[in-house]
Amino acid sequence: MKQFFSVPVFLATFLIATIRLSGQPSAIDYGTYMQRQALTWDSISSNYYTGIILGNGRLGTNIYKESDNSLRFDVGRTDVTDHRPHFADSIFAEQLISQPRLPIGKMLLQTKGKIISANMRLDIYNAEAKGEIITTEGKVNFYALVPKNEQVIYIRTSGSGNEKDIRYKWQAEESVSPRIAAIGEARAAAFHYIPNPSATIKDSSGYGICHQSLSEGWDYATSWKFSPEGTAKVAIIAVGNSSKGAATKESIEFIQHFISSPLKIVIAKHRNWWNSYYQKSFVSIPDSRLESYYWLQLYKLASATGAGNPMIDLMGPWFTSKTPWPAIWWNLNTQLAYAPVFTANHMEIAYPLFDVLYNNRQQLINNVPESWRNDAAAIGRISSYDLYAPIITGDVRNLRFEPGNLTWTLFYYYQYFRYSSDTATFVTKIQPLLKRSVNYMIHLLNKDEQDVYHLPLSSSPEYTNAEDAHYSLSSLRWGLQILLETASIAGAETLETDKWKEVLDHLAPFASDESGLMIGRNVALTTSHRHFSHLLAIWPYRLIDPDDANDKKLIETSLHHWISSEGALQGYSFTGASSISSLLGKGDDAYHYLDQFLRKHGEANGLYKESGPCFETPMAAATSLLEMLLQSKGKDISVFPALPAEWRETAFENLLAEGAFKISAARHDGATSFIIVESLRGGNCRIACDIPQSSLKITGAGINRLDYNISSSGSKTLVDLRMKPGQTIKIADAGFKGNFKITPVAPAKYTSNYWGLKKKQQ
Repeated sequence: MKQFFSVPVFLATFLIATIRLSGQPSAIDYGTYMQRQALTWDSISSNYYTGIILGNGRLGTNIYKESDNSLRFDVGRTDVTDHRPHFADSIFAEQLISQPRLPIGKMLLQTKGKIISANMRLDIYNAEAKGEIITTEGKVNFYALVPKNEQVIYIRTSGSGNEKDIRYKWQAEESVSPRIAAIGEARAAAFHYIPNPSATIKDSSGYGICHQSLSEGWDYATSWKFSPEGTAKVAIIAVGNSSKGAATKESIEFIQHFISSPLKIVIAKHRNWWNSYYQKSFVSIPDSRLESYYWLQLYKLASATGAGNPMIDLMGPWFTSKTPWPAIWWNLNTQLAYAPVFTANHMEIAYPLFDVLYNNRQQLINNVPESWRNDAAAIGRISSYDLYAPIITGDVRNLRFEPGNLTWTLFYYYQYFRYSSDTATFVTKIQPLLKRSVNYMIHLLNKDEQDVYHLPLSSSPEYTNAEDAHYSLSSLRWGLQILLETASIAGAETLETDKWKEVLDHLAPFASDESGLMIGRNVALTTSHRHFSHLLAIWPYRLIDPDDANDKKLIETSLHHWISSEGALQGYSFTGASSISSLLGKGDDAYHYLDQFLRKHGEANGLYKESGPCFETPMAAATSLLEMLLQSKGKDISVFPALPAEWRETAFENLLAEGAFKISAARHDGATSFIIVESLRGGNCRIACDIPQSSLKITGAGINRLDYNISSSGSKTLVDLRMKPGQTIKIADAGFKGNFKITPVAPAKYTSNYWGLKKKQQ
């Protein structure tokens, strides 16, 4: 068995090599800077949204108080779901019942005395947690991590005073869909829901085992092993999930694999992975609260998913039974969850989404009526990881007929192509699915006497039904435009392009009135509405041009009418308003809405709740911040397009723009000092910035006067660049005498280590 070295694991005592993923050495001392982003606790509560969250992309734990005499380590594995068959004529058509996420259980650290206070820290740079729990009988110290590239939760504990005897107790949760509790036992009984059998708990050969059988041959099992480490006690926990009844074997093998290597090597690899991950890009702003929140979201993304792991649902690996949302949602949640990864230069985070779409493309086809399956595909509102979510017009009766869901999701798959210039993936995977999703909505169209195509009655999420509902109409219009723009790349046939052009040319316009964009034809927005489902043409599709005077007025009117009615607004309402404000170049407004979001919805550990946890909204906040710093569409790249006036110092490094350009920039005393453009694939781009044309200078290896052109538009300077693969060009103010190094800006608002639970915040 592995020897658990008693090196101080609360503080690293060995050096870890870090990998620079940029074309130039970094001036950033990440080790020091990222400690400003750590979460700290000077107290502890029994609230899921104040716990310490750890995860490796599939397995996770949330640490908070269970009772006055116990600390809980929730155990969650993202792909542990039920496996009941789908039946279209029963409750099992509701994927929240047939194949929802299922609870696993929790490991309780029991104290002899009453817990009276705590001091804890989550170091997101190294993805490790440590803490001191103070009781009436002494203290308990713990260290925990969920190592990358391992499938275990590692906990090391030691006690002092009368707490030296460390006691753990496993508590399984009933294997039942959280939705059953939400709808009530009486209703569940009416649908003949039969709970899964009770779990069995036993000891075997030094392992504790909790085994849970499911239907259809599936099972999942939690195993744990305790071992002494000097005066400390170590707990290693693993979860197996199997379609062949082999979950117990799998969970034990996970533990055995973990203990087969020295602990210090496992931790070194774990830290190196996380350090390298963060160093792919950099953002620093003078608002420490928002800055730390951004880094916390990057931490959550890599804790919740990544290459080889499941896509993100609404909880990630931090399961709670107190949720009505134990599945995947396709009418906002999935889309916003992945929105920041492109500009943040973390497209690898989105690979699981792309994989599940491509690998389940036949199910997407099967989700449409059989007569349309030769050329169409779609997805309904809710699914499990198999993407079973038939979309039928009959769902209009319960406000769930949403034809645009798949196309909106594919907007982000298309973003991958735009940011990577990976033509092969676009041609073989993205375009065929996009074509099918568009064809599905074309099948729905009907033409009126004026030769105008209309969508039938469909749902605008969170509001009501409408003909030509903006939600799906904007998705169709965007999809048609992209198919036509990329027809030559994808080798589309003339008959296809002629059809797309004919539909686009005769498609119904977006309905609007004096208050701006409407829900759909003859359906105005008259009450508070949390979803921006009627504004998708503005953001994210950007089908309405803020540089056009009439369009700009329509955007402003629509935004004001929507966001000024506050009764139903939720967190993602404010992030949506922030993103739209950034498109308008209104930095103060964009920041105001993010401030509102954090004040109203900022949970201590960075999670977010609407009845239950919803993963997407904090990611939308990260997206909104990025759009204040950098925006791109096609060849146009705007640097610092929407900063608030109070941000006099701002910097970012290696953010990604469309066309596969890495952008770095620094701002000093309210003006841009320099911009660095690195082309990964070669090509043309246009940089818009606030450096005056008269004082702008351009340098870079291999650059000559034919490679760029400088012009102006309004208050913006435009720099057209023609770049070779791997080439780097620097744009600066003539007065800039620095070294083109990005460094963190000094905090001007709020304190470092803002997040976590503080007594003054309770």
